[in-house]
Amino acid sequence: MNLLRLDEFNHAIVRELAPSFHNLPSTEHKDGKYRLRRYSVIELMLEPKAIKTLPINSFMQTDKYNDFQGNVERKFENIEEDVLYGDSMKELVYSFRMMASLPTNTQVDIHQMRVITTSESTEISPEGVHRDGYDVISMIGITRHNILGGNLLVYDNQDSDHFVSLPLDGGRMVTINDKKLWHNGSSIVPLDKNNKGYMDVFVFTANYNL
Repeated sequence: MNLLRLDEFNHAIVRELAPSFHNLPSTEHKDGKYRLRRYSVIELMLEPKAIKTLPINSFMQTDKYNDFQGNVERKFENIEEDVLYGDSMKELVYSFRMMASLPTNTQVDIHQMRVITTSESTEISPEGVHRDGYDVISMIGITRHNILGGNLLVYDNQDSDHFVSLPLDGGRMVTINDKKLWHNGSSIVPLDKNNKGYMDVFVFTANYNL
């Protein structure tokens, strides 16, 4: 696969998916009050746009990949079925499948996230420069509301300067080889400090079936 790929998708997808982010619940995790999330795992079926939901609602990374919440089992509510099986999500999953050349029966983790900021700077990626521990990941911008910052930063290695700094505007999809590159996100602050700002994204992750 490519090391890094930037794509743009139809803004009708943004319009369809954006309202569902207002329904994201908070959790009791360390970041659970300002990084709201739903999480589901799907399996890619034989038909190119067909998926099957797997009965999984917990997620864990080792501290090798996440020194902020590593080795902690985190439970989340699943993504709402009308979102997961809607035409817009099918298009995003299909794009991810094609870009990464993912075969049938591949499992894909889908994180639906809103990062909230009020009057202070808020880290969208509290673990810092990191990899997620997968073969391929994709970050998909949906909505940016009343914020500055929130750029995706991409690095050759953990100690280098970033060579990509890109705002995840609605309609942008960035796919990264997670075995080769590192990533981070710049903090967000509200443009109008009297009102809440937020950034809505989907994150897809997958490993190849070897």
